[in-house]
Amino acid sequence: MTRLMYTTLLLVFTISTTVLTGHGELHQNTLTVDATNRENWAYINLTEGETVDIADATTSMAWNLGFKRTAVIANGGVSGPGKIGALALKDISFEDVLEAPEETYVSDTEQIATFARGDGWYTYTGPPNHWVLPNPKVYVLRIPEDPTAEPEGPYYYAKVQFIGYYENNETKEGSGYVTIEYALQDDGTRTFAESEPTSVNANGKLTTTWASIKLK
Repeated sequence: MTRLMYTTLLLVFTISTTVLTGHGELHQNTLTVDATNRENWAYINLTEGETVDIADATTSMAWNLGFKRTAVIANGGVSGPGKIGALALKDISFEDVLEAPEETYVSDTEQIATFARGDGWYTYTGPPNHWVLPNPKVYVLRIPEDPTAEPEGPYYYAKVQFIGYYENNETKEGSGYVTIEYALQDDGTRTFAESEPTSVNANGKLTTTWASIKLK
């Protein structure tokens, strides 16, 4: 968890549900990350559903995604040793992505981050509003269970959708608060459960985490 050594505290609410499927557990979360710092990245671990302190992102495998304002990186390629690959799916809803594709995953390069490829994860409206609006696409992540294994694999798979960039997404006030929803399948299959859970365990509840505590 983030160390309580700064002066401004932000509560990040994570809605966590564990769906019991025929293949294992599907972890479903909605997570808001304070990405307002223009100098430092905020990192998250999808399995834990929270932000994590990372001393050196280029050597750590404890994070999956990093956020800094509109910039988003994945732990793979030039961004980190995690060997995470991603791809974008258009013209399909989050709920309708029921299986992760088998191939065409790419990692961050020196030229471009995965989430900036194509038209990126957001659209900037320009004047007069200057809004940042998430694009209607779903990203699928392929996450090696052990990035050091040879040959590579097995993998975890996650589907991710950006749903907001503001502390208040209705009024567009407080920019730099990135909200995502995601589902992580950690049993090695490429299958995502239906959006309606078949069973929810006793740990499915609203939790509050201390996250992304920033300096004024």
